[in-house]
Amino acid sequence: MARIALLIRTLRWGGAERAVLDTARGLVDRGNEVDIVLFDPELVFPNDLPRAARLIVLSEPPAGKTAAGAFPQWTLWRPERAPRRRLAALLPGLITKWSVTAPAVLYSSAPKRVLRLTHYFERERPDVVIANLPAAEYAAQFAARLVDPAPRIVIVLHGVVFPGGKKTKRRRLLLSPDSSSFVAVSKGVRKSACATLGVSETSIPVIYNPAGDVRKARRYATEVPNHPWFNDDGPPIVLSAGRLEKEKDFGTLIDAFSLMQQVKFSCRLVVLGEGRMRSQLESRVAALGLRDRVSLPGFVENPFAYMARAAIFVLSSRHEAFGNVLVEAMACGCPTVSTNCPGGPSEILEDPDLLAPVGDPEALAKVMLRTLARPVDRAALRAKAARFSVSRTVDGYEKLIARL
Repeated sequence: MARIALLIRTLRWGGAERAVLDTARGLVDRGNEVDIVLFDPELVFPNDLPRAARLIVLSEPPAGKTAAGAFPQWTLWRPERAPRRRLAALLPGLITKWSVTAPAVLYSSAPKRVLRLTHYFERERPDVVIANLPAAEYAAQFAARLVDPAPRIVIVLHGVVFPGGKKTKRRRLLLSPDSSSFVAVSKGVRKSACATLGVSETSIPVIYNPAGDVRKARRYATEVPNHPWFNDDGPPIVLSAGRLEKEKDFGTLIDAFSLMQQVKFSCRLVVLGEGRMRSQLESRVAALGLRDRVSLPGFVENPFAYMARAAIFVLSSRHEAFGNVLVEAMACGCPTVSTNCPGGPSEILEDPDLLAPVGDPEALAKVMLRTLARPVDRAALRAKAARFSVSRTVDGYEKLIARL
């Protein structure tokens, strides 16, 4: 079996982070040797770590008992770096296209990450490194150029790649099909990446995130949510979840919910998550007179308990590489709707009646009302979610790794 490193900057709350944990568990269950490798000591899901995988953090342990206590005792801390002079081997290529490539490797924390990852490669000798999100992508590419033999790098594309802009140009120059293999988490992501990287769609397989673990969703869904609205037999609850950031566009969801109140449909809205847009969203709720009907309780460790009791789950994003939360909601038997944003939601839902144009509150309100009026077939929803199982994801990675 292969020795596989799953590389990501942190394990905070997010779809890519959950996908890494579930993929690691599935690969371990198949008998692979798996390292979960982090750059920064941030861990939100300690209970979801597969014990048979090694958790390696390429830094010093965090100061203070509370911060360090988030990590299990079996965590391996690896702050050692390769000699800084090794970075000189990268300078000719950087100088060639300095204005575009230099920022990706020379900003404050990048050299440290590259050198620590280089040391890890030389010490542990993984066969394949599956890199998730840009910080891991860039570090893996550069570190692999500093070791011999180099592990094969697999870059998982977790985001829609938009044309133009310095970041997109940088990705095209640094993420080379000659030195790495690519995986897209949806057909929409693959289409955008191929246009940017200049490669054919046949060269990038689609491996959906393992977001549909029905057994896990059912187990966690039995817990009682720590929120009064889910225990008071009041009006039905519209649920959403995600980082409170611009791209999630919860402002459009709040406006759509306000329109639903205008047609005298009694319901309540709960948005799980935390982020920089909190104050703006709270101000919008207040301006619309919805304080008694909209709740933003922040991050919760178990969103499945909320999904199992909501009348509908809504994703309002401007773009969404895959849409893990849609599958998780369906796995809990919760009806789902989404904006028809670039990325994976339309592939998950497979029903145009469940999709609304991006940024259109009136259209989103109509889709929500239409879906709430439908009878709920929870068994069918769970079966639909099961298409995105851990087993199916691991099949895809094992097939790719065998080819490599």
